[in-house]
Amino acid sequence: MKKVIVLLAVIWFSGCAATSVVTGPEKQFQDATISVKEKRYKEAAAACNKIMADAPDSPLAADALFEIALINVHIDNPKRDYVQASRMFAEFVKRYPDNRRADEARTWISVLKTVQELKKQNERLNESIEELKQLDIRHEEKRKRK
Repeated sequence: MKKVIVLLAVIWFSGCAATSVVTGPEKQFQDATISVKEKRYKEAAAACNKIMADAPDSPLAADALFEIALINVHIDNPKRDYVQASRMFAEFVKRYPDNRRADEARTWISVLKTVQELKKQNERLNESIEELKQLDIRHEEKRKRK
């Protein structure tokens, strides 16, 4: 009987030791990840900013900065901001050039630069289309007068 009680005690205490409570930056990052999944981007960014402010030397600070950049390009984020995302990825590469995600950040920078250039080209093309429409209207009016 004593062996059973001792065995149960060992199992109980080893189970308690294995269960750890996540606190500090780890908890904040976990909360940020959950917030992104639940599409609460502002809260996720705030949690990541808090990690960077409270634990700037923590390995999670790099993850938090990268996550903020991703939040800014997230397809479901109604307030996505490609310019801000580019800045965040550039800051990430500057601060953490040897990080495992540095190449991914460089790729994002390149993609976002291309997107911004295409957006500008699209705006110029739309302006040209409007000018051509106006020219066509004037031409049609002149043709009707003759």
